[in-house]
Amino acid sequence: MNREHSPKEKAIYQAVMELFEEGADLSSLTVAEITGRAGIGKGTAYEYFSDKEEMIAGALFYNGISFIRQIYEGLSKEKNLNDKVNFVLLAMEQQMTKANCILRLIHIMSDNSMISQRMRVMEKERVEEEMFPVDMLKQILKDELKDDQTLSEEGLTYLSVSLFSKILCYGMMIRDERFLDKEKREELRKWICQGVCKEFEEISA
Repeated sequence: MNREHSPKEKAIYQAVMELFEEGADLSSLTVAEITGRAGIGKGTAYEYFSDKEEMIAGALFYNGISFIRQIYEGLSKEKNLNDKVNFVLLAMEQQMTKANCILRLIHIMSDNSMISQRMRVMEKERVEEEMFPVDMLKQILKDELKDDQTLSEEGLTYLSVSLFSKILCYGMMIRDERFLDKEKREELRKWICQGVCKEFEEISA
């Protein structure tokens, strides 16, 4: 089961995310700024965290995992792969702060900062229920397989990474003012969904 977080831990995570949403540079945040926003003392914060990097990494991890779990639970209402992919894209569009958290999490995981090192430790120690983006996408694809369909581990990995890259591109594109128009976003989502379904059918046939 997921580890329970105390109210004070959650307050720290919320403070980090609020500052992030306001445009703060996470690498230059201070413990005082975080605890001040959270409404708790620095001494109290150090009862739960060893340093600010652990606070920031924990906030990104907690909010990212929570967002992924929320998306996956919502997918149960969707009937096919096209609708599920569209649901994921819409979720990113409608909750840009959380989606940006995922994008920042991925970016940080690829560098060699202290926050990144903390994130890698959390990734290794996570429990099965704590899905990362590619984990969720793999499960979506597995759920779509019919009795007469087979998909190798290599094929599943390729499709998951391919879908992941398309979702990331969508997340970056919708922040561009050229895609503020609702109809343009709908068309873009349609193309992505069609491409994913076609690729899935070809590889799983």
